Amino acid sequence: MMMVFKRKQIVILALILLIVVAGYLQYSYKQEGTLADNEGKLGEAVYVDNEIYNEEFTETDLNLVGSIDDQTNITASKIANDYFVQAQMSKEQSRSEATESLRTITEDINASVDIKDEAHSKMMDIVENTDKEVRIETLINKMGFEESFILFADNGSIDIVVKTPSLSTSQTAQITDIVTRQADVEVADIHIRTMF
Repeated sequence: MMMVFKRKQIVILALILLIVVAGYLQYSYKQEGTLADNEGKLGEAVYVDNEIYNEEFTETDLNLVGSIDDQTNITASKIANDYFVQAQMSKEQSRSEATESLRTITEDINASVDIKDEAHSKMMDIVENTDKEVRIETLINKMGFEESFILFADNGSIDIVVKTPSLSTSQTAQITDIVTRQADVEVADIHIRTMF
């Protein structure tokens, strides 16, 4: 009897740990988006005081400025590419670990039927959300975007990061429409960010 009670405690602690890890990952993704938002979107126009640049530029100066801009764009693009690769890998690793933990619970002969059913239900939610994320990413990328990243949060909201300098009102509306149709969520639960 005491052994069954300890196993139930371990199972419950494992579930709590999974929820904490998922919450931390959600917080990390939001922090990355907030930092990117606070720093401004790369490629966005910035007002510069024209009095500083009253001198005429030679053709060599203009070529140098052009090559610096090209280098900045290449660096920004590499950072964005790294973000999308890292975010996707982190999401897949987290999901894989969560699925494995839940599978262990469902196969535990000492776990109660209720706990097994709850673990199985969470596994099915992960599979369903993964399928929705893939469909949404595919449809967004078909709009002409190079990359997108979708993350379903535990609270029902959806975070979307699109690799582009900015989105028009029309593009934002199209992405919102895709997400509401594919994931059956309210517009208020959709959070779209850009990164380039």
